[in-house]
Amino acid sequence: MRKLFRKLRKPFEYVLNNMRFKYKFFVLYFLCVITPLVLTDSIIVKAVFDQERASLEYDMEYVARMYENYLENMINTDITLADTVNGNKKINNLAEKQFKNGYEYYSEYFDLITDSFLETASGLNRNSIVVYADNDTIIDSEFLKDLSKEYTTKWYTDFIDSKRKDYFAAYYDDTNAKNMITARKIYYIKRLENHPSETAKIVVIGHDASDLQKDFDALHASYPVYVTMNDYVLYASHNHALINTKDVHIGPKQSITKTIDITGNELNIIVVNEKPLISRVIKKNTGILFLLLFITIIIPPIVLKTIEHTIVKRISKLESAFGNENTNTFTAIKDIEGSDEIAFLMRKYNKMVEITNELITTVYKDKIKEQETDIARQKAELLALQSQINPHFMFNALESIRMHSLLKGETETATMVDKLAVMERQNVEWGKDYVSVKTEIESIEAYLALQSYRFGDRLSFDIDVEKECESYLVPKLTIVTFVENACVHGIESKASQGWIFVRVYKGKDELVIEVEDTGEGMSEEKVKEMLDDINNVTIDVIKEKKHVGMLNACLRLKMLTDNAVKFDIESEQGVGLSVIIRIPFNKLKKSLGELN
Repeated sequence: MRKLFRKLRKPFEYVLNNMRFKYKFFVLYFLCVITPLVLTDSIIVKAVFDQERASLEYDMEYVARMYENYLENMINTDITLADTVNGNKKINNLAEKQFKNGYEYYSEYFDLITDSFLETASGLNRNSIVVYADNDTIIDSEFLKDLSKEYTTKWYTDFIDSKRKDYFAAYYDDTNAKNMITARKIYYIKRLENHPSETAKIVVIGHDASDLQKDFDALHASYPVYVTMNDYVLYASHNHALINTKDVHIGPKQSITKTIDITGNELNIIVVNEKPLISRVIKKNTGILFLLLFITIIIPPIVLKTIEHTIVKRISKLESAFGNENTNTFTAIKDIEGSDEIAFLMRKYNKMVEITNELITTVYKDKIKEQETDIARQKAELLALQSQINPHFMFNALESIRMHSLLKGETETATMVDKLAVMERQNVEWGKDYVSVKTEIESIEAYLALQSYRFGDRLSFDIDVEKECESYLVPKLTIVTFVENACVHGIESKASQGWIFVRVYKGKDELVIEVEDTGEGMSEEKVKEMLDDINNVTIDVIKEKKHVGMLNACLRLKMLTDNAVKFDIESEQGVGLSVIIRIPFNKLKKSLGELN
């Protein structure tokens, strides 16, 4: 027996041996104190919840029965009234009679109203009682109307399609839709067959939703109540705006539904509890729940904290002193208390910290020197890239002036030189490698203006920059490099008119720069090859290539953004080419004062 106990105990000992000391106390307290308390409290809380749920369901059932009794009484009264009309010989004879003129009709009609119950019955919470007869000699009046005029109405076609002798339905009167509630009609329709004849007769007993709503509101339901028919809202106690809508979405809320089957249609009474059951339980049982909370949650942490303060706290202090893998230095422990094994371990740790920090300081100094060397190398490479751009743009600008002078003389030279001066000003000030998007766009406008002299009507351009993007800094003469590429490789090789579009706008988390031309475009293979060159560009690659303008700009953008910039090229041969540059905002600055 003892051997069996040791075998069973061994896995638990293994787990405990690999568990932190403070968690061992927690496990002990959790298993021996908290778990029994939680189980006991759960049973009590469940009993309280079950009681409250039963009470809530009873209250909701009571509310549903109130509405159910009202509706059943209304419907039964309608049925009784329709049966009375069906059995009334005078009403049926009047509906069937063929009248010679209006005088004869009105004479007999008013005699009928005087002797019959129609006028009295229509006031008993009934908005209308109308007998419809298929008799064109009838003149439409309050209680008797020609049925042929209703053949196309929805209530009549639905009644005919139902193939029933009686029918209950609700409709929205679009002809009087100023007030959504008063335009809502509820009808009980019955075919009159007690006095067989060739004349088709039906009685329609109608209700306005406004009267029904007043009666329902007078019930003062303590829960939201919805009355629906065929998923169509007839009444909403807490939100009248839902009337004349479909599909009441109750969601996960608790609800009770009563269904009344009326002449083939279902009338649903939905009572909803919008307040969570837990809030009801807390409100009614605050004292009990507070006591359980105090015993289960307040007391155990206090006891556990006391134990931790004596033993576990010092172990945690030692653990936090070591830090984590992201910590560059170790911190010595201050105010070591006691003379036991834990205190001895803390003192040994402090000695180790002193030695380790000295080693880290030495390593850091070497690392800083290495970083400074790498930064100097990158700056040298950047200056080398910058020096390649100067003659490149000067040549193209001067070439435009030369060709214009040859073709048109010297009359517009001054204007061209002014545009060239704008570019030259940016080109020679290499003390500032970064310029605002606004300044870069000024260079682009000057460049395109010069190219317009060269290409004439063959070149048109449009520049669209969001105001918020103008203050962001980019490497000098980068965007204009892509514009120049669009001119030389897009517009120059096309005999017809071409456009260049430059757009700068804010994306979701990035600055987006687009340079588009309507030139000859590129094949899919060349686009893929160009993207591969851009994504893999280095200083060594630029040194080996002859035409490096765009690669130069791409490399400088990569240096600015720590390779976070993204390039994309969209092209179709014979249509044009678009270069899209995306730079994350967290890699950009907005003023020259922020640059080191």
